[in-house]
Amino acid sequence: MSFVPLVSKVDLDRVMEHYKRATEGITQRYQVKTLHKNGTVVYLNVTNMPIIINGKIVGVYGIAKDITDRQLEQGELSKTKERLESFVHNNADAIWVIDLEDRVLEINSSFETMFGYSAESIIGKTLPIVPDFLNDFIQEIHNKVRTGVSVVALETIRECMDGSLIHVSATLSPIVDLKGNVTGITGICRNITSRKKAEETVKIKSKQLESYIENNVDGILIFNRNGDVVHSNKAYETMFGWTGEEIQGVHLYDLGFIPDEILTEVKRFEGKVKQGMVIFGEETIRVRKDGVKVNVILSAAPIHDAQGNLDGWSSTLRDITEWKMSQIMLQNTEKLSVAGQLAAGIAHEIRNPITSIKGFIYLMKNGFGDKEEYFKIMSSECERIEGILSELLILAKPQINKLEQTDIHMLLTQIIVLLKTEAIMNNVEIITEFLKEDLQINCDENQMKQVFINFIKNAIEAMKKGGNLTIQTQKRDEKKLMIQIIDEGGGMSEETISKLGQPFYTTKQKGTGLGFMISKKIIDNHFGEVHIESEVNKGTTIEVIIPLVNEKANLLN
Repeated sequence: MSFVPLVSKVDLDRVMEHYKRATEGITQRYQVKTLHKNGTVVYLNVTNMPIIINGKIVGVYGIAKDITDRQLEQGELSKTKERLESFVHNNADAIWVIDLEDRVLEINSSFETMFGYSAESIIGKTLPIVPDFLNDFIQEIHNKVRTGVSVVALETIRECMDGSLIHVSATLSPIVDLKGNVTGITGICRNITSRKKAEETVKIKSKQLESYIENNVDGILIFNRNGDVVHSNKAYETMFGWTGEEIQGVHLYDLGFIPDEILTEVKRFEGKVKQGMVIFGEETIRVRKDGVKVNVILSAAPIHDAQGNLDGWSSTLRDITEWKMSQIMLQNTEKLSVAGQLAAGIAHEIRNPITSIKGFIYLMKNGFGDKEEYFKIMSSECERIEGILSELLILAKPQINKLEQTDIHMLLTQIIVLLKTEAIMNNVEIITEFLKEDLQINCDENQMKQVFINFIKNAIEAMKKGGNLTIQTQKRDEKKLMIQIIDEGGGMSEETISKLGQPFYTTKQKGTGLGFMISKKIIDNHFGEVHIESEVNKGTTIEVIIPLVNEKANLLN
């Protein structure tokens, strides 16, 4: 059988050349790839020598040694070496190899890019990327690696060729020979400067936020997505009396500072925040640990995680108890001011019936006329005096705010009775143009009277030459009522109208400048609106629009 079919086609020409030289008397040694009977490849180390008989070459000896295992191992080693070289040179991280004296043996291209050194400039020299202030520390690390221990994810600082410093995450590993001896150190590092700067920025912002929360004069609560308290600031502790330790982890509804009557409101706010909405500047009530109720302004906002999912929410509570008291004092001050200005007209109004009563008493004493008729007139006059004084006391006496169904026409009529004398003294005729149907509104009667006394009295005083003051009621729609107060006074410029409502701004010599501001605030609290139209020398129209069906007011009541 010829040996030719056993030789791989790739090596056949070369093998035939070696065989030819052997037939010419030259011994040949070579490696060849052959095919086993079972189809596998066999690597052979072959020696061909000529067979010489009687000085004549009659054939060729072939001696073959199977080196398949060794050849495969070398192939794997070669592939492994190629992979390692590819890993080192194409790695995005900087890689270097140093000997036990810290001399550089090899670096990759990423090292050159990251630190600015070329391979030619540092091969054989001491590793130049360690800053002077870290020399001792890095030597301790290298000594540790020389004992055969790897150091993983070491965050440190390295120095570039231009002197700039960068933050890196480095892993240092020992290089070990076949006997297990450490012969050098390999290092791989990643530039984490951007990440470190971002972490530092986050840290600074976190400290700023913590400082803002802790030193805020408003009480702040932070809840997780389940509604449990995760943080509270000092202002909250001072405002409500509970310490942070007491409420840590407590659910919103177990805190004990929510009055039962506003639980529905709190649940509504919570639902809005969980939907990603912001609650801003809502006036409400909370309860201190000692049971005292506190008027607060509430703001709440959702807190999202990095993926934009709801992670919880924050609540800010501002104590407005003193502000509320000051508002009440302002209202009472304005009431007393109006009452004082009305005193002269009321005194005149009361003097007339008193004079009549005194006259009838004189007649009765001297036996003149029908005493029964005198009694009726005197009783009527006393009732008139009582009515006038009652209306005056409503102005002067502070009362608890209470929303009730009120007949607006009856309320306006009572005010007109109170101001009628002042109107007469100013030569002003009050004309009413009311709708014939009964109209009910939800209001605090005391506050609403204060509003319309203020507006009507201002209208009377604006008509220095007298004239007609018309008070109308009209329906804007099925749910809103408009009350118009139309005077024929001197009117106001646009600049003056724009300043109305500013504290202590007034066009009257003895005014406080608080009347319109307080009146508008009262109407706002009743979910209404105030509009003013005026023209100089032609008069002013004040429009007050109030809900006829006030669902919000009913809820609060």
